[in-house]
Amino acid sequence: MLRLKLTTRAKKELKNISYRHRLALSNIFEDIKENPDIGKPLTRELTGKYSYKIGVYRIVYKVNKKDKIILILTAGHRSTIYK
Repeated sequence: MLRLKLTTRAKKELKNISYRHRLALSNIFEDIKENPDIGKPLTRELTGKYSYKIGVYRIVYKVNKKDKIILILTAGHRSTIYK
C-alpha cells in the first residue's frame, strides 16, 4: 500500500470544506491508497496527475510509484480546483 501526503495547499483547502464533506473525502483517501489508478487521468498541463470526484468536490493527486507516495495536490469545489 502507498503512503498519502497532503500539500500545504490541500490542507488549507480542506479546512474550508464542511465537516460532512471532509469525512467523505477522508474515506476516499483510503480508497485512493488501495488503488491509486481509481481517479481519472488528467491531460494538457495537468498530465501525470489524477482527479477523483465526489459530488461537486474534486481531489487532484499525483502518484509516485517509485517512492510509494500519493501526493494530494489540492482538494475543493470543482469550479476552482483546476485554476
